[in-house]
Amino acid sequence: MSIKFGTEGWRAVIAEEFTADNVRIVTQAIAEHMKTQAAEPITLAVGHDTRFLSDYFARAVCEVLAGNGIHSVLTDRMVPTCAVSRYVVDRRLPAGIMITASHNPGIYNGIKVKEAYGGSATSETVASIESRIGGSSVKRVVFDEALKSRAVTPVSMLPLFLKGIRSFIHVPAIKRSSSRVIVDSMHGAGGRIIEGVLAGGRCRIDTLHPDPDPLFGGQAPEPIASHLKELTTTVRRRRADLGIANDGDADRLGIVGPDGTWLNPGQVMCILLMHLVKTRNATGAVVKTVSNTMMINRVAEALGLRLIEVPVGFKHVAKLMLTDNILIGGEESGGIGVKGYLPERDGIVNGLLVLEALAMRKQKLSAVMRELQRDFGCWWYGRRDLHLKMAQVEALFTRLRTATPEVMAGVPVVSVNTLDGVKLIGKDESWLLFRRSGTEPIVRVYAETPQKSRLNRLLEFGVHLID
Repeated sequence: MSIKFGTEGWRAVIAEEFTADNVRIVTQAIAEHMKTQAAEPITLAVGHDTRFLSDYFARAVCEVLAGNGIHSVLTDRMVPTCAVSRYVVDRRLPAGIMITASHNPGIYNGIKVKEAYGGSATSETVASIESRIGGSSVKRVVFDEALKSRAVTPVSMLPLFLKGIRSFIHVPAIKRSSSRVIVDSMHGAGGRIIEGVLAGGRCRIDTLHPDPDPLFGGQAPEPIASHLKELTTTVRRRRADLGIANDGDADRLGIVGPDGTWLNPGQVMCILLMHLVKTRNATGAVVKTVSNTMMINRVAEALGLRLIEVPVGFKHVAKLMLTDNILIGGEESGGIGVKGYLPERDGIVNGLLVLEALAMRKQKLSAVMRELQRDFGCWWYGRRDLHLKMAQVEALFTRLRTATPEVMAGVPVVSVNTLDGVKLIGKDESWLLFRRSGTEPIVRVYAETPQKSRLNRLLEFGVHLID
């Protein structure tokens, strides 16, 4: 079989590669892996988001688990991925399976595997699952029979998720604030969860796109600036203090300031880092993916914290959170994990943590950002996603490694980082990164610079190298 897991699970186009038959084949491999890892009887959590046929695919997963003698607890409604993670941890299950394609366009669906600690499957687990795909025939019990025999148990996963949120976030402090917040759930699994958690306080929450839509309003449910134009307009028009956006399965975060400016996830991570250290008096190391902002480096250095850089993919962050004293870890796509919660990203928790930071510091978001930029500089960040043929991709990375440019957009290149893709680092700390997407046939070009006028020149330089 050609099925391969990317940076976060397996994803494919619905009705092409992502079919019920292939979901069952992958689940058979997961079941066989679990039988080598957990003592019987085995129970796994199964969740799904709002995507087309996600509930049907979740039932297909349960059928195969039942066929392999594995009991499953199946969510009784759509849930965020982080709700499955919380359920796995609180119920001490060996793993969970989530049907979602996260931030990908609506034509995609996928499978994520969460381990006993609630975080992403390790590289070792993924390798074990992939090695078993298609290796044996699928064992299956029809869903209604599995339900009748209690091999499948429907459950509500939200109560434990909400309990976990309230035990970690200082909800009363946020409720006492007079902030006005616009939440954009992007038609995904976040729904009205933030609005519900903060109900009954002075803080006013309005939610955009809380209702499920398998097509996500015609765009990918990724909380980046180009997808949040309505949120930006609404924040400005209603004079809100900020906007919070979550992706399709609500494990990623986007923040919009009161002037409608989108904060890149690295800036959000810096806000949370300062809050955790200065207000919560927390300690630990900082982890960032290779595509994240240099501002994190400067904040960590100023706070006297160790900084670790890892490849793109939250599984690399989660692995360190399990083995090291990590205070916070994050990736440029909006996934952030925080010490004391779960070794996993959670867009809802992180949105609430931003509100907690503002409430406890009694500051507006704009004031917090002015302080960060005053102390650690202004950083301008951008990304281009290019659909290429495989031959073009291979030619690009061969050229970058064998004939590395000495200058990029007028800036001398002083070093090259090949931790994940190829990252050209300039004399003024500007950088340009080329890397393959782990979930789509795309090459991503990332750039960051301390000079705003240079950002588009860097990105154009990167695109020109590909052309």
